[in-house]
Amino acid sequence: MKLVKIKLLHPNAQIPKKAIDTDACYDVVAVSKNDLGDGRIHYGLGFALEIPENTQLDLRSRSSIHKTGLILSNCIGTGDEEYRGEYQAVFYHVIPTLPPYEIGDKILQIQLRTREDVEFETTEELSNTKRNTGGFGSTGK
Repeated sequence: MKLVKIKLLHPNAQIPKKAIDTDACYDVVAVSKNDLGDGRIHYGLGFALEIPENTQLDLRSRSSIHKTGLILSNCIGTGDEEYRGEYQAVFYHVIPTLPPYEIGDKILQIQLRTREDVEFETTEELSNTKRNTGGFGSTGK
């Protein structure tokens, strides 16, 4: 198990936690909400992290997001190992008739993953596969 240092920046900040031990992600709670007035809502999570070397943090939408009319603005946010600021999120409120998240709500999930560095090598040829250059739904025929 890896150790992640957390600095709580707000009196209502909560340590991310899993609802069930076998969950893949940890739930995080909003401690601030700022309606930006153009259909975007900014939420603060109230904590900063020191994640281990060669690790990345993904901020993901919760499966129940459909009840809010919100869409996470960057689909999946990424936290890098050297970032030490407050974790935050911006959502688009695309269905204003549905209630957005409020302060104190679980608004995101985070997942920490080992990051492996790669080296890119230029080449004139790539190996052939069954799919080869087929894209954009080519495997669903």
